[in-house]
Amino acid sequence: MKELPYFKFYPNQWITGSISFMDLDVQGAFIKVCCYYWSKECKVSRNQIKTLIPKQWSALVDAELFKIEEETISIKWLDEQHQQRLVEHKRNVSNGKKGGLIRAKALRKDKIRKDNYANDNLLKVNDEVQKLLDQ
Repeated sequence: MKELPYFKFYPNQWITGSISFMDLDVQGAFIKVCCYYWSKECKVSRNQIKTLIPKQWSALVDAELFKIEEETISIKWLDEQHQQRLVEHKRNVSNGKKGGLIRAKALRKDKIRKDNYANDNLLKVNDEVQKLLDQ
């Protein structure tokens, strides 16, 4: 699947959410985590995030802005968007195959039609003209 270069971001949710009451460095760290998480198709380990934002790690864990399950993290709102993207991708692939099959059948039909015309009168006339020219 081709990478989706963006995720949906709702400024109103950001400004009115609990994140807006945190220090600016923690807010920046969280959006950095979100970007990294999205770029890795929502599959990121706990250690990757700790390495990415070591100073803000504990503040983000305490704020419960993401879940930690075993050694991976999950960010619910990004997971939902990623899942929607996968569904759209499967639908687009299916529709593309259908369109491709229709086009392929049409091309095959045209090729058969051309093959059927291989022995038509135009070619015979050309052969006859060639014989006249050879005389």
